[in-house]
Amino acid sequence: MGPSPPVSATTTQAGAIGECLAAAGILEASGGRLSPFKPIADDGGLDLLLLDKESWRPIPLQIKARRKFDNEKAKTVQFDLRRKTYSESRGGYLLCIKLAGLAIEAFWLFPMADLSNLARPTPTHLVVVASAKASAKDRYTPYRMTSFAEVAARLLEF
Repeated sequence: MGPSPPVSATTTQAGAIGECLAAAGILEASGGRLSPFKPIADDGGLDLLLLDKESWRPIPLQIKARRKFDNEKAKTVQFDLRRKTYSESRGGYLLCIKLAGLAIEAFWLFPMADLSNLARPTPTHLVVVASAKASAKDRYTPYRMTSFAEVAARLLEF
């Protein structure tokens, strides 16, 4: 018997990969200041809780990770946030990640308070369709970042 053909990760597995990369990347980029905690159950849309060890401020973070572009030419990727897990009043952030294997191709960090004005609403989701092109100028451009250092700095700014 020869080797098995490669199998691609499921969307759930890609999400778990994105969460692990985000936890490690934010911890490293913040010099250990932002310490990530993973809830036992994340059915409320909380994937990581970051603790700012200087202020003791908790920072809720929901993470959406995708592996493929929805439109290869435009380099757009769609992230769907379930309305059931969205709460503007609870604060926190949505980190959207475009994965390229174990590398990050693009990041978008949204304060939850901004999403109702940015995302396209459907009856069940808030939908973000963002371009990862460096030259793109869409409504999500101000939220696009290129490194975990930018993500950590932005989280500490708010």
